Amino acid sequence: MYRASYDAESVAITGGTPAHRFSLDSAIDHIAHWLPTQQPIKDFVHHNTLHAVQDRPFHEGVALAAKIFGAHSYLPLADYQARHRAGRIGTFAIDWAVARAESDPVKRDALRRSLFEPDQTVHYPPVSLANHGIRERWLTHIGVNLNALVQPILFRLTANFLDQGISRWTVAQAGESFWDCVWRLVEGGFIPLYPFQEPEARAAINQTPDAAIRACLARIVGDESLYEQYLLEMLLAHPGWAGMVRVIETAPDALLARRRITLKEFIALELALELAFLRGKRGADCIPVAATPRLDQVDRLADALARPVVPLRLKVWHEAMEFSLYAELLRALPATGGAAKTPTATAQALFCLDDRECSLRRHLEELDPRIATYGAAGFFGIDFLYKGIDDAYPVAQCPVVVTPRHLVVESAVGSTDGKKKPIQPDFSKLHLKSNSALRGWIFTQALGLGYAARLAFEVFRPGSKLPKIKHLGEIDAHTELHLLRESDEPDEQGRFLGFSYGEMADKLEGILRTIGLTHDFAPLVVVVAHGSSSVNNPHFAAYDCGACAGKPGAPNARAFAQMANDGIVRGLLRERGIDIPDATRFVAALHNTSRDEIQYFDQHTWEREPQGWAAFQAAMAAALRRNAHERCRWFELGPQGTDPELSHQHVQSRATSIFEPRPELNHSNNLYCVVGRRRLTADLFLDRRAFLHSYDPDSDPEGDILLRILNAIIPVCGGINLEYLFSRVDNSVYGAGTKLPHNVIGLLGVANGVDGDLRTGLPSQMIEVHEPARLLIVIEQSPRVIHAAYQRLGALQEWLDNEWVRLVSCHPDTWETLLYTPHGWEPLDLPTDIPVPQAACSLDIFPGHTRTIPVHRLVKESV
Repeated sequence: MYRASYDAESVAITGGTPAHRFSLDSAIDHIAHWLPTQQPIKDFVHHNTLHAVQDRPFHEGVALAAKIFGAHSYLPLADYQARHRAGRIGTFAIDWAVARAESDPVKRDALRRSLFEPDQTVHYPPVSLANHGIRERWLTHIGVNLNALVQPILFRLTANFLDQGISRWTVAQAGESFWDCVWRLVEGGFIPLYPFQEPEARAAINQTPDAAIRACLARIVGDESLYEQYLLEMLLAHPGWAGMVRVIETAPDALLARRRITLKEFIALELALELAFLRGKRGADCIPVAATPRLDQVDRLADALARPVVPLRLKVWHEAMEFSLYAELLRALPATGGAAKTPTATAQALFCLDDRECSLRRHLEELDPRIATYGAAGFFGIDFLYKGIDDAYPVAQCPVVVTPRHLVVESAVGSTDGKKKPIQPDFSKLHLKSNSALRGWIFTQALGLGYAARLAFEVFRPGSKLPKIKHLGEIDAHTELHLLRESDEPDEQGRFLGFSYGEMADKLEGILRTIGLTHDFAPLVVVVAHGSSSVNNPHFAAYDCGACAGKPGAPNARAFAQMANDGIVRGLLRERGIDIPDATRFVAALHNTSRDEIQYFDQHTWEREPQGWAAFQAAMAAALRRNAHERCRWFELGPQGTDPELSHQHVQSRATSIFEPRPELNHSNNLYCVVGRRRLTADLFLDRRAFLHSYDPDSDPEGDILLRILNAIIPVCGGINLEYLFSRVDNSVYGAGTKLPHNVIGLLGVANGVDGDLRTGLPSQMIEVHEPARLLIVIEQSPRVIHAAYQRLGALQEWLDNEWVRLVSCHPDTWETLLYTPHGWEPLDLPTDIPVPQAACSLDIFPGHTRTIPVHRLVKESV
């Protein structure tokens, strides 16, 4: 489709310089390393914001990222000093952090004194490539704001081409590449697309993307040694769109409506736009970047990579803050390790390890100590593609690092062919019958005005229930999952429709052995997935289950329960040493974390009610009210009284409020991940800060089970933690800023207004109360077994070796705690003169508090 190659012309422009001196493909690969990897908003999954520097030690990587992106590295110095005065950073922690930073006693004393000196400049971001590079120096010199001229056109063209259903029309044609689409818009109209009436820019569009980039760089930059850095700085001016294009290029299935686009095409268009505006504003005599005065005084990328400067005082303060927070948990662990054995369980509940389930498990156990709870990654070890009865496309219900090979289809009860049989909702309840155009017009106008009035009323007084049409979509009682595979022939995508009995047994055995539930099954086992519903929340996927690729885990819970209730699967498990009694019933449920509601599935399949069902339901309902009560202490408009019912009504109302930007605070204040038996944390109040993964150290002498757990929790929990940390430290660079001006763009992401860059990271309403500290993983296991698992972690080792997450061993026999460092295991010198706070139950701790609460020891088992 291109009208000319122009390779000869591009060589002529550069004065005959051999093209091999600048490798465009290599340069793009290097540049892409620094771009965000955030998925489209439908699959928003937490990840390490600074993945580009994860191969370096944490503090060095943070300093390097600040030098590239122009971001803050830590909290302001005054914030740390204020936390120390408030007692949240202990003197013992400062001594520990100073000793780690400086070995010379004299310098150590001087460093310690300097921590308390005021300094208003230490927190400033460093001079960076994004804000003070060669491109910015050149644009300042020529007096042209290319970003303001180019980006609105660039973003609108890209957004419309990639649009996933918001726009009423799209410029993309079937099978067309982005570059072909731009060429068609420029050359196919009677009037050329603005600003490509400029001949030189229009000529670039008629070349291949490679040739267009080289031609434009020759005109704009002029020196091949500066090409790569110019391209990097150009993309860092809008990392959101550049990163999204790269994600779609490398993972085309990230979009449901596929689009063909490459970062090279995106760069070529931006350079052509820059050339057009430069010629329009400054003519052919505009000096290139290479001719900018004093350009040798500007840092190059190599300089930034070679000389990251870590602000020592802020580093020490941050280490001290983290150690103080870690000590709150570690000092409380030994006393709980020997807690009394849980009474014989009348019910067992398997939750996602999500930190928001931490408090619900605590309340449930306080209300009924005979209920035993477990935690695991929320896909419950069953990875598959899921196509719901009303879904147009199947979606992955597993961590993003897993490629599922099985397809599970939801169908109507009684369907034998696996095909969707749509449920016919009862529209008679709407009382609408229209027999003529006039009557139809009257009904339309009346209903339109009525719903408009209702919308206006809901803005100022939102109801506690979801829209009344919800009952039309509640079809779970009439559906079933097609789990059993009837043919071993894969489909054209290589997927198997369902699982064999052997595969079902494999999946269940894996998760049951992982959490240590292989015997003593209660009559009732409830598998509790989680999801979130809200009205004003474009980041909805970030509130669902990260282990399910940012979607609710209900299909996984239903699949788990259906497999575990199957007699053939139980027979296979019995042969493997896992004997599930015939009387035991598995039940699937979904916890709505924003509304604190529970939904139970597939009750239509029961022949009789499971033993203990009524008691469990009552305990869960009370626990949900208490959980809402605990959450409301963070909400400024939430009830601060002692009535859990009022709190429950409030969280339901805020989830349906059209003007509420904080339906829930999600993972705010996540800090701990505890891998071990429940007795390690059952008597602790952890303030909803802990990911809890069940694990029996006695059944894992070689670390095989632990290896599977670490492969899941390091990227999932570590990714959540670090995205919150960096979004909190610098919300303008690493985060998304406030939600209030956000518009959803093409179902790809959010932007400020309609012409802004896609915002990456988390909005301020999700992180404003978060304490930015690295995740502490505590494993109830000996260092020997942990090390055996560590040696097989592969690429995930850098998370531990470079201290992007911290790891502590809690020995299952002696309760000794050791900290993992790149140099080996270190004993922790925890203070013994600071008492661990105690309380009789949760309700004695959280009311009236509007800040994070230290770990408390619960001295009673129930209330």
